[in-house]
Amino acid sequence: MIHSSKISEVAKLKKHISLRWVAEKGEIIKVDDAVCTSFHGEGTTFNIMIFPSKEIRKVNRYTVIELNGEEVVL
Repeated sequence: MIHSSKISEVAKLKKHISLRWVAEKGEIIKVDDAVCTSFHGEGTTFNIMIFPSKEIRKVNRYTVIELNGEEVVL
């Protein structure tokens, strides 16, 4: 288990990560290969680059439910 406050530490390593989060409309988004590109504000949101498409997505860390196969808790 990972606490949501530790997401920024893991993602700042700039290594490839996998994650799942709950989107605004309630659907679960799963990404198998991404790299964190930046953090915003107090670290509540961060951008990821998804591979292989190189799409950039903004994610709120409080909506993340899984990081690298480990459950994320508040």
